[in-house]
Amino acid sequence: MPDLWMGPNLFRFELIVIDRVVTPGEPGNYVLGLKDESGEFIPKVIGRSDTDLRRELMSKLVTAKYPYFKFSVANPKLAFETECAQFHNFGRLLEDKTHPVRPVGPELRCFLCGL
Repeated sequence: MPDLWMGPNLFRFELIVIDRVVTPGEPGNYVLGLKDESGEFIPKVIGRSDTDLRRELMSKLVTAKYPYFKFSVANPKLAFETECAQFHNFGRLLEDKTHPVRPVGPELRCFLCGL
């Protein structure tokens, strides 16, 4: 399976865990998903926050149906590029088939498709 660029750590998608491992006020990426029969993480939802990843993850707790998450801290440009790479590599597995939206500010385009 392609890389998510988030390292090996996998966390339970629960308020107490988010509260412990994600620092408030930092931008970054997240992936929500599940494990298959062999224990491999299967990404289902990708996203990012350009301002506060912790708040974004907490907002997903109400509607998310996946028990695990991964995350990485990154500036908005790198977070957008990571989200684009994840979208293009895992698109067939993801719930949302919509290309990631560019961050506000400097004109950025997806380095893989130009959007």
